[in-house]
Amino acid sequence: MTDRIQPKPLPPTNLPPLKQVGKPLRRVDALGKAVGATVYAGDFSMPNMLHAKVFRSPAPSARIARLDVSKARALPGVVCVLTGADLPNARLATDLPGQTGRAQRKGSDAPVLATDVVRFHGEPIALVAAETPAIAEAALELIELELEKLPGVFDPVEALLPDAPKVYGESADHNVVAGNHNVVARWTIRKGNLERGMTEADLVVENTYRMPFVEHAYMEPEAGVGWVDEQGVINLRICTQVIEHFRTVAKALGIPQNRVRVQGTMVGGGFGSKEDVTVEIYLALLARATGRPVKLVYTREESFLASAKRHPFTITHRTGVKRTGRITASEIKMTADSGAYPYLTPYVLLYATGMAAGPYKIDHVHVDSVAAATNQPFTSAFRGFGGPQAAFAYESQMDEIARVLMMDPLEVRRINYLKTGGTTVTGQAVRSAVWSEECATRAIAALGEPTPSTETRKVGRGFANYFQSYGRITWFHDTSRAWVGMEMDGTVVIRCGVPDIGAGQSNSLCQIAAEVLGVPLERVTIYATDSAV
Repeated sequence: MTDRIQPKPLPPTNLPPLKQVGKPLRRVDALGKAVGATVYAGDFSMPNMLHAKVFRSPAPSARIARLDVSKARALPGVVCVLTGADLPNARLATDLPGQTGRAQRKGSDAPVLATDVVRFHGEPIALVAAETPAIAEAALELIELELEKLPGVFDPVEALLPDAPKVYGESADHNVVAGNHNVVARWTIRKGNLERGMTEADLVVENTYRMPFVEHAYMEPEAGVGWVDEQGVINLRICTQVIEHFRTVAKALGIPQNRVRVQGTMVGGGFGSKEDVTVEIYLALLARATGRPVKLVYTREESFLASAKRHPFTITHRTGVKRTGRITASEIKMTADSGAYPYLTPYVLLYATGMAAGPYKIDHVHVDSVAAATNQPFTSAFRGFGGPQAAFAYESQMDEIARVLMMDPLEVRRINYLKTGGTTVTGQAVRSAVWSEECATRAIAALGEPTPSTETRKVGRGFANYFQSYGRITWFHDTSRAWVGMEMDGTVVIRCGVPDIGAGQSNSLCQIAAEVLGVPLERVTIYATDSAV
C-alpha cells in the first residue's frame, strides 16, 4: 500500500457562510418530477395536432434511383409528405464552425433529406404527417424506394487508404486533408525533442488501444412539437441541449432567424447527442407546410439509428520510461471514426488530442490525430467530448508501464503527475491547485485492504485519473449570460438560455441568485431554455 498523503489545509477565508449555495435545499423542479407533473417533450400535445414519421434509408451506401411517395400521399388521413425535392435549399447550417469541420467538401454537409445519395443506414429520405401515428406509420410502408448499391467504407483505417471509396466529393482545401479524400480533420502537437526523450529512456513501452461506438441510450428519445403562431413564428417545443439551433432551422427553411423560436423542455437525458439538430427542422418544415401543430417522437430503434454516437478511437502509445518510473517521452497516434457526416468531429478530435498525454508531466511529446469519414452512423458530442477515449488509452498505458517495471500503479503516476506550475502538452501553465496525487491516494486508502479472491470468487479493483479539457484550451472559450430582475414585491425572475439536462442547471441558477440577492429560494422563478427570452 502506498504511503498515505496528509490532506492539504484549506486556505483561510473571511467570507460569510453561504445560506443557499451548497445546502440540501429542495430543488425547484423536484415536486413536478416526483409527482409526474413535469411535461417532457413527448408528453406535450396541442389541439388539431398531426403526427409525423421519418422514412429512412435501409442501406448504408447507395444512390437513390427512384423514390415514389404518391401512394403514401393518397392514403386517407395523410396530410403531408415531403421529400428532398420539396426542399431545394434545406441543408444544415454548414457555414457554422463545428458542423462540417475546417474544410467544406461537396456532400459533407448533412442534408435534411437525402436526394441523390445515402451515406449511412437510417439516413432520412422523406417526412410524413398524418392524423394519427398509425396512419403515418402505414404511409411509410407505401413509399417506394429503389437504390443502386455503392461501395462503402466502414473502418476509419481503411478509409484513409488511397483507394478507399469516397464518402464525399473532393475537398475545397487539399492542404487540410493532406491528399486523402476521407480525412475530416487532423491535429498535431509537438513538444520538446521526441528522439532525445526516447534516447534518455531505459525502455520503451508500446501498446494499441481500441474503443468502439457507444450509444447514448438516454431514457427519453428525441421528441417535440412544432407549430406556427399568430405572428407567423415557427415555435418548436423540443428536448434539446442547444436552443441556438433556431438559427440552423431558419437557414434550412430560408427564413429570418427571428421567425423561429425554440422552447426547450426538461431533458430526459442528453449526454451530448441532443447538442445536434434532431427533430427541429422536420417539425418546422411540416408545421409550415400543413399550417397545423405537428408532433414527432422517435422510437427507440429510430433513436439508435438516427442519433450521434461516441467516436470509436484507435490510439497507439509509444512511451519512453526510466527504470525509476519517470516518463521521458511519449509518441501518441490517434485515429477516430467520424461516421457519415462530420458534425462536431473536428472539435471532439481536438479535445482528445489536447488530452492525449493525460495529467502527467512529459517534456517530449508528439501527438498525431486524424478523423476519417466512413459509412457508419455519424459521431459527435458524447459526455467528456473526446476525453474518455484519451483517458482509456493513457491510463491503460500507465498500468502497462507499471506492470513492465513491476511497480505500484499509483507510484508510477505519483512520479509523473503534473504539479502546480507545470505545463500541459499544449504549453499551458497550470496555475491552479492540482490534487491528482491527493485524490488518488485518498481514494485508494478509503478502499482499505484488498479483499482476497477465492477459487470461485475473483475480486479485483483499480483506479484511473482523468484530465478534462474544459478551461484548458486557451483560445476556445465557452461563454454564457443570464438576465436577473426584481419584481415590485421583491420576488426574483431569471431568464437564461441554459438547458436543464437533468444535472440541476435551473436549480443552481436559482440558488446563486437567491444567495447573492439575499432572498429565500422559493421567491425565485426561472424561465430557461427559450430562445425568445
